[in-house]
Amino acid sequence: MILGDTTTQGLAQALRGLEAQQQAHEQNIANVETPGFKAQRASFEASLRRAMQSGNPSQVAVSTTTTTDPTRIDGNNVRLDKELTMLAETALKQQLVTGALNAQYRMVRTAIAR
Repeated sequence: MILGDTTTQGLAQALRGLEAQQQAHEQNIANVETPGFKAQRASFEASLRRAMQSGNPSQVAVSTTTTTDPTRIDGNNVRLDKELTMLAETALKQQLVTGALNAQYRMVRTAIAR
């Protein structure tokens, strides 16, 4: 089935991982002034790479870790400039993956229409 092919499943898993990254950045930004708050990072790329190489994209794991970046006097280590940059980068990646998924679906529609 074309909609369940490895590429489409991998792209869907990439979107899931990117959503986790987006949420982590948004949470960090929301807590930029919270004393003692430590920034979080969500990662999935290495897991996605391994899952795609094994041919089983459903095995992608998203992990969230606390950063060990230096803290300010209040114990918070969120750097707003870094978070905003990473959030914008994540948004661009989401657009790229969404475009690739749309191209997959267009191919299916074209095949069905013929």
